Amino acid sequence: MKEKIYGKDDQFDKYILPQLNSKGFTISYYQIIQDYLSDKLIIDDTFEFRRWSTGLLNMQGRVIDETAGVVHVVGRHEAYANIPMQINCSAPNTQAIPKWCRDYLVAPTGRRFVALDIGSAEPRALAGVADDEKLRSAISEGLYESIGMSLLKNTDIELPRKMVKRLFMGYLFGQSLGGVITTLAEISLDAGCARQIFQELQGLFPKSATFLQTVSLKNFAYLQGQYTDIDVSDKRRNQRRSYAASSIVAALVKRWAVRLSEMHSDWWVHEIPRDALWLSVPKQQRNEDILVIARKSLKMALTDCQFEGFPFDDKVITLKGIGA
Repeated sequence: MKEKIYGKDDQFDKYILPQLNSKGFTISYYQIIQDYLSDKLIIDDTFEFRRWSTGLLNMQGRVIDETAGVVHVVGRHEAYANIPMQINCSAPNTQAIPKWCRDYLVAPTGRRFVALDIGSAEPRALAGVADDEKLRSAISEGLYESIGMSLLKNTDIELPRKMVKRLFMGYLFGQSLGGVITTLAEISLDAGCARQIFQELQGLFPKSATFLQTVSLKNFAYLQGQYTDIDVSDKRRNQRRSYAASSIVAALVKRWAVRLSEMHSDWWVHEIPRDALWLSVPKQQRNEDILVIARKSLKMALTDCQFEGFPFDDKVITLKGIGA
């Protein structure tokens, strides 16, 4: 068994980081402004729009083509060995491209953008490390639909899927009762309803709950499926429990990017927003073929990282087109 080096992947640093720090994104800036002024682009968060639309013209690492009406931006990425081992991006933070702006991305000539997303990445990681068959079963059935039905059955409270997802991810990362009350206040549910839902969430997957509680009480970090000698006694308990799943996802996605690039050198990685890969591929590349290769490379990455318990099924990866 090979030794794990937490947060470090030499092949990722050699092959993927240079792509992230050179490819960047071209954004149809003038089209954004035109659509906004003509009410074709409706944005609820006006502050976010103004911050992004003006910020694009002031970002470091950007090139403006006034003739084409576009702005090209490149982030500065670092894959550093902090505890959750996420990839950091700054100047500008291209990982934070808002959803409304993604429709205005312009792929390089002869290419198109696709986003490959690992569905329920953290819950899958948790099911693997906790060896929780009940959670695995819920994932195979449709995790948030399954949780929503359980909440409805046991509390008589029906919640939208997006809210169920927020609540479960909050549970995974140690959200308190007070946090649940605040979250549910957004849909006008009172503290009594929130308390019922909070208690139900704690009891849905007892094996995972016990595992997370144990991890949260340890003074050494649980990373990539095992305890390490990294002292986390200065971290809050909810932080300690969050590392168990997030460290697996961070390591897995980095390894996945390497495997995918090895299999297809003409698939360029432009961004890695947490549990997804944003790629540009040749225009003629069919979505069906992309998904087949994406699943195969993810399976190889799971083997590389020794995450054998990670639930793998036909729904593990979703593909979406992004950009114009």
